[in-house]
Amino acid sequence: MRRNLLAILAGALALSAGPALAQTGSITLRDRLVVVSSSSSASLTQAIIGAFVERYEGVPPPITSAPGSTHALEMFCSGVGPQTPDLAVVTRRMPRAIQETCAANGVRDIIELQVGLGAVVLVARRGEAIQGLTTRHVWEAVAAERPQEEEFVPNAARLWSEISPTLPRSEIRVIVPEEGSGTRALFDDLVLESGCRHAKPIRLIFEAHYRRSKCVTLRNDPRIRQVDSGAVVAELLASPPGTLAVVSYDQMLASGGNLVPIALDGVAPSPATIGSLDYDPARTFYVYAKRQHSRNQQGVGVVRGIREFMLELTSEHAAGPGGYLSTAGLVPLPPADRAAQRRVAERQSLMSR
Repeated sequence: MRRNLLAILAGALALSAGPALAQTGSITLRDRLVVVSSSSSASLTQAIIGAFVERYEGVPPPITSAPGSTHALEMFCSGVGPQTPDLAVVTRRMPRAIQETCAANGVRDIIELQVGLGAVVLVARRGEAIQGLTTRHVWEAVAAERPQEEEFVPNAARLWSEISPTLPRSEIRVIVPEEGSGTRALFDDLVLESGCRHAKPIRLIFEAHYRRSKCVTLRNDPRIRQVDSGAVVAELLASPPGTLAVVSYDQMLASGGNLVPIALDGVAPSPATIGSLDYDPARTFYVYAKRQHSRNQQGVGVVRGIREFMLELTSEHAAGPGGYLSTAGLVPLPPADRAAQRRVAERQSLMSR
């Protein structure tokens, strides 16, 4: 999969590079930025790019693709040079294993920025929301196996009321993003693992990998549908009444009011509850950049604009309260944190962890 994505990216670069690649004496090897992102941060990425191009007149629009968080970071870490991305916009922090891949491929000078907060949410069509849902209910409804006393049994629950008598006698139907997307990773981490951690059979498992598999393995039947992250909203709108779906907060906002969020554990997702982290399934948007692609003291580099792009996305008119990124679902960081991220962008400080 990674090779296919890299081949597509290389083809796009070859078609769009123009004279900047053809001239061997040029200062930069490419005339525009290349940005990869998670599918759930695609709207955020496009909002930043639109403002960036508008602010810096004459700048060619960056090349973008949204292969999902995992593949975006793999592409970012595939090497240094004009055929590899300059920036990655993702919905989870770069794991240690991918950092090691970066280092092995010569990607050493990495800048990490926290842009703001978002969340993974369960949604329904207007008028179809379920009340009183908890992360434990969600896990028991979608997991391949359910706890029964101190054992696990195959999950055959058909109705929400079979999960809990407090829930309605309606069919369990949930649409979930496929593995590899940032939204799915956060759903696994922040909803399913949160929902399963207090189940007695889970507490009896000491091996971490096996315990996680019991938490995040989904049932393989028509009640749970796994689709591409970008297709979840359309699939939900075409599904039978009462169907729920897992989306990012910005995807919910982009629905134009067609979808409504479902409260989990008594807390509904909103700018206030996400910003205060009272809504547990919240996450941080991260941007990673290769300082090695910026021009050096001799004015030679892969591309221009990396520093300017990062200054734009950390500016108050972008990431501050009322900034244009709020329309893409971003909840601003606290003032001191926003100032710290601007300093990182200004100084091009390298990731230290």
